[in-house]
Amino acid sequence: MLGSFVTDRVQPEGLGPMQAEWTADREPLPHWLEELEDQASAARLELERDQAASKLEELESLLENLPDIFERKFSQRLAPVLERQKLLIEENEHLRSQVERLMPQPGEVRLKFPQANSNDTPPQANEESLPPLLQLIRGGRADAWPRPTAAWEDPRRK
Repeated sequence: MLGSFVTDRVQPEGLGPMQAEWTADREPLPHWLEELEDQASAARLELERDQAASKLEELESLLENLPDIFERKFSQRLAPVLERQKLLIEENEHLRSQVERLMPQPGEVRLKFPQANSNDTPPQANEESLPPLLQLIRGGRADAWPRPTAAWEDPRRK
């Protein structure tokens, strides 16, 4: 009796008792189920709104921190450039002071005396006394002697 009630009500034609289907065309949803769907939909929309609001707050806080982040990155990349500039300025000042010291003062007369070695003949230095780089540059040739352009390049100075 119970089996015939279930099969009479739900079973469509051509289907067995275990293959019953429920379709919306045959029976409308109960009122309480429609209310639950509306509540679930409203809750889902509210949850999505809350998630969007929290994401917006997070992005706004990142946006507020963005200038500080860029300034830190810029400072990190600028520091080596500023250090190199400082070293170049110091070297430039040192070279200028050397030039000023070597320049004759106004009204000063400097006499030039002939030197034992003229500029055309390179000085003869012991090959072993040269720094390794200058030995490499010279390559063992007597006529390839590099002339120092600054005090720190002079191989005789230690």
